[in-house]
Amino acid sequence: MIVLTAIATTAEGKAPAIIEEIKKLTPKVLKDPGCLGYTAHQAVDNPNKIMWYEVYENQDALKYHSQTEHFKAFGMATKGMWAARTEIIFWNKLT
Repeated sequence: MIVLTAIATTAEGKAPAIIEEIKKLTPKVLKDPGCLGYTAHQAVDNPNKIMWYEVYENQDALKYHSQTEHFKAFGMATKGMWAARTEIIFWNKLT
């Protein structure tokens, strides 16, 4: 199992547009083979901070996700709307 978080900061005023794109993307990702969970969150104290929590069966499922048309379309739709590079962290399950 692969668990990752992705934390990104939107450009000022771009969070609403990005959230709409996330709402379009999420149901498609959840149908991807090997996707066990995919949720996005907005920080309580900073509406420009977005975090994804993603779970995949294995490396092949994660690779599949990154090559889908809907993932690429999300990237194109949100291009130029981010303030900084996304921080991606992979996690090992402890319990």
